[in-house]
Amino acid sequence: MTAPADPTEVGVDPAAPRPPIGFRLDVPDRFTSLDLDPASSDASLERLLDERSAAVPGAARQRTRARQVLQRVVAEHREAGVFLASYLAGAGASPGEMIGASLTLAWRRFAGGVDLDGLTTFFREDDAAPGEDPARRGVRRIPLPYGEAVRVVNRQLAPVPLTARRQEVVVVQHLVPAPEPAAGWLAVLTASTPDVAGLEDFTGFAGRVAATLEFLGEAGRPLPAPGAPTGTIGFVPGG
Repeated sequence: MTAPADPTEVGVDPAAPRPPIGFRLDVPDRFTSLDLDPASSDASLERLLDERSAAVPGAARQRTRARQVLQRVVAEHREAGVFLASYLAGAGASPGEMIGASLTLAWRRFAGGVDLDGLTTFFREDDAAPGEDPARRGVRRIPLPYGEAVRVVNRQLAPVPLTARRQEVVVVQHLVPAPEPAAGWLAVLTASTPDVAGLEDFTGFAGRVAATLEFLGEAGRPLPAPGAPTGTIGFVPGG
């Protein structure tokens, strides 16, 4: 799905930062996008809960709790300035098991330009996240269609919404600089899953998604880069 001039068509938060050029990202069909727009997210969540109640035995009995979980996730994404959020539904019937994997895209602006060497050093030396072993953190530069990016892979403990529990998750981040005329903007694409045994496969999956990030110029025409993703979710600035 492609969103032309109006970013609310794909349920993004209108207040979320974004670069002054268009972009699109190929989101896997099995993932469901969360509506982050305050004007429409509540109604969208009810539709998601209807689908879950029909598909997962026992889920209807926990609808209120599941609604609270999703509302908390949406609120946290808005607070963090996330532009796009999607998730792969988990198999469990409990609200804490609703999300089997997640994918988010946020944008950050660096007034002095994006320094990939500095980002690499920062993430290699950063303090450990809860439950993380920094010695097992992987930080490397990788090639993507629009140039080099920084990839960070680790395992950490993440809170389960509305509980005191934490669960171990794999987190894969791709930090992708935008090209001219949006130099200074950095795409932060974050994928996570509680399937820690599948870390290697999930890292490959996250890389394939990151490789579909495409930047658009005037009238939505792709800026020069090899290949072109299809079935995309994205944003093209108006006027």
